[in-house]
Amino acid sequence: MVRTRKFSVVLVLMALASLTLAGSAALAGSPGDAGLLFLRMGVGAREAAMGGAGVASSQGASAVFWNPANNVFADFQTVLVLQHYDYLSIAGHESAAVAHRVGRGVVGFSFTGLYFDEQQRYGDDGVAVPAGTFSPYDVAFGLSYARPLGKSFAVGANAKMVYEKVDLYSDSGLALDLFVTHRARIQGLVFAASATNLGGKMDLNAGSFSLPTAYRLGAAYSPPALLDGRFTATCDMVFPNDTTEKAHVGAEMWLIPELVLRVGSALNYDMKGWTAGLGCRLERVGIDYAYEDNRIAGFDAGHKFSVQFTW
Repeated sequence: MVRTRKFSVVLVLMALASLTLAGSAALAGSPGDAGLLFLRMGVGAREAAMGGAGVASSQGASAVFWNPANNVFADFQTVLVLQHYDYLSIAGHESAAVAHRVGRGVVGFSFTGLYFDEQQRYGDDGVAVPAGTFSPYDVAFGLSYARPLGKSFAVGANAKMVYEKVDLYSDSGLALDLFVTHRARIQGLVFAASATNLGGKMDLNAGSFSLPTAYRLGAAYSPPALLDGRFTATCDMVFPNDTTEKAHVGAEMWLIPELVLRVGSALNYDMKGWTAGLGCRLERVGIDYAYEDNRIAGFDAGHKFSVQFTW
């Protein structure tokens, strides 16, 4: 049994390592090749405040989006998260997820949607007179499952149905996410990897496009000897299929058991920069806020709110 588990762990790590290398090389595309970019928008104000790093540090219901394998090592029976994000003051990003422990594994259900403000519709005759209005939107529904693989490893998968509607045109498709988490022998140190939005192409009136596939490697460390484990640092490296590699770094520190401060940065982005936020824990309810710097002229900074309930 022990040999079988070790062999399975090796296979999982080899598979995810191959996927990650592919993401940075062979599968890399040209800017603009991918669509449905809302699938890359993180869920959870905690992760947003920490620079958008979360593959190794996320926990609870938001981990359903980042890495459900992390929840195998978490302490809860059921957890629910709700999020609202005012995206550039032109769209609302609404998300919800629930994770529930079933035996040794954790099942998760998720929803996320990006709803744009009303747009003017113009005809094909070239006349600059509005012919009506429409409101584009994108939605995704997900079902995930994670389970332990030995004492220090956990694996997970998430299947998603995605749908896009732009005026008179729409399309739907399926996507798959794969995850692995490893708790190192050094207490407080976690490594993780993910391959997200794997799937075929989708098609709208303007033509076909690829899903926004991304490969992520991350680490998180909470030194037990530093501030009694109340400090966490985390870092993710991201390899998208349509642009250059990115990095996300962040940290959080609990000032008192009920209040935590966070800071971070998204690196190698043209439109993203530093982040900050705070969180409050009261009994089984957690409220988190994140501020995201925006470098696009004429658009407001991002403000993300999330609420988490634990049973």
